[in-house]
Formats: sequence, C-alpha cells, structure tokens
Amino acid sequence: MKIGFADGEKLGVFENGEKKIYQSQYITKYKENALRTAKSKEWKKNSDRLLADEFYFEEDEPFLRSIVNCVSPTIEENTLVYSFSVGETSGIYYKDLSDKEQTESHALSSSDVEFTQLCVAKDGKLLGAVQTDGYCSNIVMFQNGGSEYQTLTGGDSFDENPTFRKNGKILFNSYAIGRDQNNAFVTYLPSEIYQIDPETLEIEEKICDSKFSYIKPIEDGNGNVYCIRKPHGEEPEENAFLQILMIPVRIVQAIVGFVSAFVACFAKKPLVSGTSAQSSMRGEAAKGLDRKKAWINNHLVNVEKELERNKKSEEYGFIPKSWLLVRLEQDETGKFVGEYELARGVADYCVVEEEGRTLLVYTNGKRVFALTEEKEHVLKKKLFDVDFCVKVNALQ
Repeated sequence: MKIGFADGEKLGVFENGEKKIYQSQYITKYKENALRTAKSKEWKKNSDRLLADEFYFEEDEPFLRSIVNCVSPTIEENTLVYSFSVGETSGIYYKDLSDKEQTESHALSSSDVEFTQLCVAKDGKLLGAVQTDGYCSNIVMFQNGGSEYQTLTGGDSFDENPTFRKNGKILFNSYAIGRDQNNAFVTYLPSEIYQIDPETLEIEEKICDSKFSYIKPIEDGNGNVYCIRKPHGEEPEENAFLQILMIPVRIVQAIVGFVSAFVACFAKKPLVSGTSAQSSMRGEAAKGLDRKKAWINNHLVNVEKELERNKKSEEYGFIPKSWLLVRLEQDETGKFVGEYELARGVADYCVVEEEGRTLLVYTNGKRVFALTEEKEHVLKKKLFDVDFCVKVNALQ
C-alpha cells in the first residue's frame, strides 16, 4: 500500500507500513524570503509611524497563508506530486524522494488560479480541480507532466474531486451556486455527482438529493462506486440551552439581514461591499491563521467543538459524525439506487487495490484508517496518526 497525504503545510507518504513526512521546499523558501524582506523593511516601521498599518508581519505569528492542498504518488516509484498555496501563489511540484536533497521540480504555478486537487491514474494521466475565483472551480486534465491543462467543465459552479472510471469517463462532484437578483453570491446548493466524457465533454447527472451533498466519487476495479455523503447546510446543534441563548443574536442577525436586503433593493448595492459572510469565513479559515475553524468539503468546521464532541471515541477526529463514507448501490443498468454505510466522520478517502482486495483509506483529520469489506462485515484498522490531515490520495 502506498498513499500520499497532506498534513497542514507538510507532505506525507505511507508505504510498507511506515509513515514519512517531508517539507515543501517551495513553501519553506517562500517563507524565508518573506521573512527576509519584512526584516529589511523593519526600520521603516520605527521611523515613520504613519506607515505602521502597512506592516502586518511578526516573526512569531503566522503572516501568510501556506498549505499543501493535495499529495499523490505517481507512476514513478520514488516521486510525489503535490499542489500548494502560499501567499498569492499556487502551484504544482514534483518531489524526488530518491536523493538526500529531495529535489523538487516545477510543473506549473499561477497567481490567478488555485490548484486545489490532483488525481493520478495508473497510466500516468493527471486530473485536477482549479479554483478560478472565490466561488467557482473547474475540472481540468493536465498535459505535459502538469505544465499545461485543458479545462473540462465551466459555468457558475464549484466542481471538484475528478476521478477516472474504467470506461475512460470521469466522475466528479459539483456544487451549483445560488445568487440573488444583483448576481451576488448567496450560497452553494447541495453537491451532486456527475460523469463527463473527456472526449466529447458530454455531462451526465448520476446522483442528487436536496438534503445531502455527495462528494468525491471513486470507482474501484470491480465497478463499485464510493463517495462521501454529508448533510447539506449546518450540522445539528445538540445543546438546546445554547439554542435558547442564541435567540437574541439571531433576532439581531435577522434585523441586519432585513436592512441589508432593503438597502440592496433600493440602492442597487449591498450594505457592505466585498464578498458575502460565507465567503469571508471561508477565506479566513483557509488562511491557516487559526485551526479552531477550517473550511473542509465546502463546509466551515468548528474543529475544537468537533474534537470535544467526538472525544468519547478512542480514535476520534474533528470531522462531524454525520459525514459518511458510503458505497453506492447500483441496479443492473448502473443507476444508483441506494447506499451502504462504511464509516463515519470522514474528511477524505482514497481507494487502494492490493493483492486482489479493495482497501478504503480515509482520514478523520487526526487519524488515518484502512477499511475492508469481508462477508458483509467492515473491518477497520488504524494506520497512523496525523496533525491536521484532510486529504489522502493513491494511484487511481
């Protein structure tokens, strides 16, 4: 078994029962250069107090966003491919694990888009998701080792998690975007699963439900399709007393919402310029400044709250228990007609084919597990602990 995983701003690989962690050389050098630049300008802060607001850097505080978005093994035995975001730059690099220097080679970088996800097929083909702005994302197919890409999907949606099927077509999930009469972002609709033919770009809807979002569909070698299913919208609040205490706050929120809508209607401009509250939360969570909250699977997760809620379990994580890893039941025509639950509290997963068996490797944020199905029983084994892992990948 060989899987790659992203653990905060670090790269990880698990192979032959051993976990290894690596630094992103690009992120390390970027931060060193930023530190050097900030220190070279430090004298201005003391000499001219009028410029104080322009200096946001403190050596003992995180000052920029830096995160490894995705890590995957490649068809090359000792090579990982990973995508990252640091500051205003996002890119794709290859890391060679066969030498002591762990040499990295550049494939692609940009300050205009963000390379959020990668999927490497066993024949070497490379898929990904590219976020084009604060709301939209497209499925892409990379060429020339990842230095170029062809966009497969578009429109006003957030498309992600592309994976190949045995028939050569691509599964992915997509959130449609809801906007108001002024074309301002309001919310994401539930994620649905689609199939696209990379040759004709013909898209077919496979599964949808107004109550749930279906995320990261993967087909194994036997034709079984798996995915993550999570409730659409907020997680249910267990503390009824807290709900009562929140009533005055929600009344104020309702008043503010009414005033905002009134202003937008008659002034044709929002009360507050800029992105929506949801987008603002998403941006702050993604910066990596505070791990109390994190944007995971298009949902703002209260990490501390979920850890406290789940701590009764011996191998708990910070993903809500309502996020399920399921196998989609299919009829003789291939239509999805049901679901079979395999695990709870799942942030991400991958499928590993090993010695004729199918293993499902998943993370709950703090631990990584392997699942196997045997005689209508699901067997689970913990593989290793992690710090903050929400992405795992294997050759697909």
